[in-house]
Parts: sequence; structure tokens; C-alpha cells
Amino acid sequence: MLRYNDWPDRLSSFLKDRHNTPFKWGKSDCCLFAADAVQAINGSDPAHFFRSKYSTMKGAIKFIKHFSGGGVEATVEKIFMEMGCIQIPLGLANPGDVVLMDVENVHPEAHGLTTGILYDRTMAIAQGTNGLVYVDNADIKKVWAI
Repeated sequence: MLRYNDWPDRLSSFLKDRHNTPFKWGKSDCCLFAADAVQAINGSDPAHFFRSKYSTMKGAIKFIKHFSGGGVEATVEKIFMEMGCIQIPLGLANPGDVVLMDVENVHPEAHGLTTGILYDRTMAIAQGTNGLVYVDNADIKKVWAI
């Protein structure tokens, strides 16, 4: 998957614009944050299946279960498989690659997995309750090359 030549600038602008955007189901939630970052980096939209399809947590859960038969992990795997993005080891990852990580690193009262993007080798960025959360030493489970 090819990135725009100026993808670092595009990603930086996207992160600045979204820095204080609060979490909102169907608008600025964990999966849409990662998809929007990918769109800034290369113009593709991994969430085109989801846009305008839900506005609550219950609706999101129902939709992703219908879409993939599972939760966030199964949904992300299906999307990136269909897009032709390969899963890679963390050691080969680059800034902007999509990560699946433990949500407790992002929000201590939440449990399970969330999506984000890699900022550098030790930090990931995800959508938090009141804006973006930069997670140092994130518990990253999987990475997809963008």
C-alpha cells in the first residue's frame, strides 16, 4: 500500500486536528481514529464499511459482530486482509502503521483491545475519552503495515 509522498506532514496535521477531539461512537471512536489516520497517510478508507452505520456502543458491537462474526480483533483482521495489508512483527513496524493494543493502556476503566497507530518504536496513539492518548510502552498485540 503506497503512502502519499508527504504522509508525515499529513499525519502530523491530522493528529493536531484530532488532538482534543472527544470520543464519540461512530464519529471519533477507536476504530475510526485508526481508519482516519490511514486515510490521511494514503487516501484509503478502511472504515468505509462502517461510516454512518452506528452511533452507540451497542450499535458498534452489533455492527462489527455482523461484519466479522467477532469483536475488534476479528474486524480489524478482516478489513486489513481485504485491503491487502500484511500483519508484521512490531520490530518491522513504522510510524503510521495500525496497531491492535490493550485498551487498558488508553483508558484504565476499559478492557479488551483497541486500535491505534504507531507513533514510534515505543509509543502508540489511540482515541481516548477526551482526545488522543499517546501511550508509551503500549501493550501492542498486532501490527499491520500501511
